[in-house]
Amino acid sequence: MRSFFTSRKQLPGLTAIGLDPDGVSAVRIVCHDGAPPSVTACEFLACNAHDYTQALIQLTHNQRLERSRCTTVLEQGGYKLLMTEAPPVAEQDLRAALRWRIKDLTDLSPADVIMDVFDAPGGNVAGRSRPVYLVAAYKDAVRERIRLLSAARVNLQIIEIAELAQRNIAALLPEERTGVAMLWLHDDGGLLTLTRQGELYLTRNLGFGTQALVDPMQRAQVFDQLVLEVQRSLDYFESHFRQPPLRHLMLAPVREPVDGLLDYLRGNLGVQCANVDLEPLLTLETDLPPGWQARHFLALGAALRQETATA
Repeated sequence: MRSFFTSRKQLPGLTAIGLDPDGVSAVRIVCHDGAPPSVTACEFLACNAHDYTQALIQLTHNQRLERSRCTTVLEQGGYKLLMTEAPPVAEQDLRAALRWRIKDLTDLSPADVIMDVFDAPGGNVAGRSRPVYLVAAYKDAVRERIRLLSAARVNLQIIEIAELAQRNIAALLPEERTGVAMLWLHDDGGLLTLTRQGELYLTRNLGFGTQALVDPMQRAQVFDQLVLEVQRSLDYFESHFRQPPLRHLMLAPVREPVDGLLDYLRGNLGVQCANVDLEPLLTLETDLPPGWQARHFLALGAALRQETATA
């Protein structure tokens, strides 16, 4: 979203700072033209969610975060991502014009949010206005994240959102050239994204996560609900965007495997389903602990961002 701090001498790459209920983490990735991105740092420090400060200070010391260009992923409850039509105004007036549309799209006041906008696919469809994504981030959530990281001298330059972080990971996959749906499940929720050639077409937040799959009595019902959500999204992608159907559903790494989920999706969706393995897609230049892909999934996606710091 926005740039906040600068550093006189920066380390190469982009470092993503993750704040989880059980600790803080840092992942640094250096992107290369024509070669896989390199993971040059990856660290997790356990701490209480109510006291991140000391762990962040230690993380800054360990990974020289005051000298690294840094990003962080805002929690999903801290913003809303909306698709709307761009009004017929000059490009320099677009944000101002869309700011006043926030109150028509949500129950938020324009005064309560920090806004950003980026293009959505489908703008070349005849008879349709230019579609854009509008990010409305709660000022309080943004300010709290800035306060936490600046107190630890983190050189924060970008605040990312989960949908774009997941888009960045999907872009690594060879299947993404023809389009993929990617499903990420965490403890109490999930995110489904549909992308093709680096463009984010559709996102859907899921109100259930891996915790809902712990009870075998609820598992079948949740599996059915998940299949329904995915199928609806695939159908909408094909009809609304007038695109060829997607043929791949990729499951993001999870901390605790969900027995039977992959087989159930394969048996009930007309697409190829597979688990994502990031290791062959990256150059690993640091020691990585077991489960690093699931632990640092969104941070990895945020660190893969290749736009400029002022984007």
